[in-house]
Formats: sequence, structure tokens, C-alpha cells
Amino acid sequence: MSVHPTPDQVLSLAPDKAAAAAALALAVPAVWSLAGCDDSAVWGQYIAASAEPYNVAVDLSDDVSGPAYRCSCPSRKIPCKHGLGLLLLHSNRGVARARRLPFATEWLQRRLSRPDAESDNGEATRHHGDVVATHDGDELADASDGALGGGSRSARPMPAADPARQKRQFERAERMRAGLQELDRWLADRIRVGLANAELSDPATWERLAARLVDAQCGALANRVKRVATKVGSHPRWHDDVLEEMALLHALALGAQRTGNLPGHLGDGVHAATGLTVAKDDVLASVPTTGHWFVAAESRTREDRITVQRTWLAAQTSSSGDATTWAMVLSFGAFGNEVTAEYEVGTTIEADVHWYPGGINLRALVGRVHGPPAPTRFSPRSTMIAEALTAAGWAVAGEPWLERYPVWVVATPTPLGNGRWCLVDGSGAVPIAGTFARMAEVVSVSAGYPVELIGEWSIDGFLPLTVISHGRTVIL
Repeated sequence: MSVHPTPDQVLSLAPDKAAAAAALALAVPAVWSLAGCDDSAVWGQYIAASAEPYNVAVDLSDDVSGPAYRCSCPSRKIPCKHGLGLLLLHSNRGVARARRLPFATEWLQRRLSRPDAESDNGEATRHHGDVVATHDGDELADASDGALGGGSRSARPMPAADPARQKRQFERAERMRAGLQELDRWLADRIRVGLANAELSDPATWERLAARLVDAQCGALANRVKRVATKVGSHPRWHDDVLEEMALLHALALGAQRTGNLPGHLGDGVHAATGLTVAKDDVLASVPTTGHWFVAAESRTREDRITVQRTWLAAQTSSSGDATTWAMVLSFGAFGNEVTAEYEVGTTIEADVHWYPGGINLRALVGRVHGPPAPTRFSPRSTMIAEALTAAGWAVAGEPWLERYPVWVVATPTPLGNGRWCLVDGSGAVPIAGTFARMAEVVSVSAGYPVELIGEWSIDGFLPLTVISHGRTVIL
């Protein structure tokens, strides 16, 4: 008789709430290929965003220890979301009986012949309460990562941590700490001598600081320092802008040394703003937001010899269209290489979007795309300037170091005089960034009437990127 655990029993095996939530999203036949089951096991291939699918199998034959799991994904959780999702699909009678796939046959036979030993391909067995978990990942989670409420009945010794890797991590942490402390001392010295000091207007002063931060592996802070340097002397009131940026650098320098005292999401945002990167595989292993994403705009900036492209995606968060979710996808081109646009502005894609950790959900990766791009879009409900700027304000409250935020409004371009323009509607106005050089195109498309404009809000004002009028999309 085939074993069929209940959905509640499957979810109780999850190592944490995130894994349980991810399993619910994966318990659908559409994401599985060649899924099958018999009296003692269930198996299948998860159609991942990577080049190759993940081989997943669950052994249900042990009535004493509970299920055992096998998955070729890089997740450290045991069981991972793929094993849980497949088992949850099986519990809902969504997997048909079939002949075992070769990888499942090999794994199950190896378990029968060597039930208590480590397998030849690097699998390891651990006991989590009533669950025996096996995983193919190259690293195992901590003993507490996935322990169930009652605690473990028995535990197999965990493999020793890699001393060389631990040493590299410790050395990087020490370099970053030293760099952050030096940055904070530098900021204090600049405030003590005053912003009118001639040293501040010397580009070499900022270049030395940026180079020191690069050496300390705080690359994101180094780039920010270089951007602050460009503000010195840029206009008569540049001292206000530089002082504000220095205050943010001070907050990041202190916060990065005390992330243990910050809320988890805020600490992740500080890490990202400092320069700690998150592997793409880890991001793609997170729970995605699936929907129809309109490719709203693109912008490019230069940082030294690197071109940074931001692709802004927008989706409705409900069928009534009462809110808009934004996602920013970054691409980079170095040494003069052009950044290719993966998605065409003005089209819509149905895709899984995975979020980078941070104070707000903004930077993201596009995972699995469910179909070809289509020339369709939606119009957001919140198109008033006041509402858009309120949303930007809440985003800055979540990440005070945020430098730009997407805005989609319906407004009329209006001259301010002296070559400056602003956007005006019934709720207020927002100035156009002084660096924007294509105002004539915006005015010609508008012809004096309100148009849809998508762009980036920043301290310098609104930077238009896309104009939509009478179904016509103009990319600026």
C-alpha cells in the first residue's frame, strides 16, 4: 500500500516557516517533470531557473525514523523546499505511480545496502526529531537549522568546518571592521575641520578614502564615496548635500559594526549597502513573487569603468490593481562592454521574481519565466504625484541610504524658468532633475497635456525614463 502522509504532517517537517511557505508554492504539477511514486518513495525533477533541473527524491519506507530526502540543489536546509514541495504534492494525490527514475533507483538502492553509512557521493544523514534527512548539498546547516520542536532523538556528528574557509571569513570581517572604523574617523575629522576646508575639494582626498574602502572589501561604500566627491562644488549649496551624504556614511559605518543589534531585514540592508554580496543561487532559492511584470523603464549610470543598468519591473499586487509592486534588476558591463537589455521596455513577462535581502523589497532577480514577452501592460491606480512621493518616502524610511526609487505618475510638464521644468498634477509637483537633457522630447509628446511618465525619484529630482501617451511608448 502506497504511503500518503497528510499535508499537515508534511508541513510539520519544514525546518522553518520560510521553507514551509516555499513548499506550498512548489506543490503544483507545473514545476515538476517526470514526477512519480510507488509504495515506498516519491521522486521528480524540479524545473529550476538554473540550466539543469534539480533531482529530488523522498524515501518513505522507514516507519520508525521517518522520511529521508535527496536533492541536488545547493540549499543547506534539511529538508529543502524542493523535497517538501514534492512530498506535499504527493500528499495531495498530485503524483501518479510510475517507474523509478535512474537517480532515484540508485539512491534508494544505496540506502538499502548502506543504511547507516555515508554514501559515496557526499550525502550525509542526520536525525531531526522524527525525521531522518539526507541532502546532496556541499554543506550542511547548523544543528539548529531544521530541528523540530521536540529536539533531536539522536545526532550524527556534523562534518568539521573548513578551517581555511573560516580563516578567510574571519580575515575579511577584520578588514571590513578596520575599514569601517577608519571611515568613521575620517568623517569625524572632516566635520571637525569644517566643510570649507580646501582639502575637501581635492579629488585625491576622496580617492584615497575610496581606495582604502576597496582594500577593506567595502566596495559599495567606496562607490558611494566617489559619488559624494562629485557633489563637492557642484552648485552654491553643495555643502548641504555633502553633509547629508556624510551623515549617511556615518550611519552605515556604525550600523555595519552592530548588525547583531538591528532587525534582521535592516541588518541585511546594511550589509548590502556596505558591500557584502549575496550569491545568486541563494537569492534564487528564496520564495519568489510570481506574476505578470511590466518592463517599465531602464536607466544606466557609469561608476568608474563599469556601466550599471537598472531595469524596473512593475506588477499589480492584487487583481483590483490597488497597489503596485516594483522590482529592480541590475546588470553590469565592464571595460567598455555594452550592457545588453534582457527584457524590452514596454513588454510584459510572466515570471518568478526573487528578492535580495534588505530593508525593503526592491532589488531582485528574475527566475523562471513562464512564457514569452507580450506587448501588454497595466496602468497603476496610484498615479498622483503626492501618492507616488509618499511611497518613495516610506521606502527611504525602510532604507535611509536609498538613492533612487521608481515613480509612475500622470502629470503635465510645466516650465519653472531658467531652463528648469517640473511635473504638475492636482496633488502637487515634483522638479525634473537638472541633469535630464531630453526635456524637448517629453514636451513634444505631452503637447501641453498630462502624460504617463515612469522614472526615478532621487535627491536631485525626478529623472524621466519612459513616456506613455495614447498607447505610444517613448524610451528616453
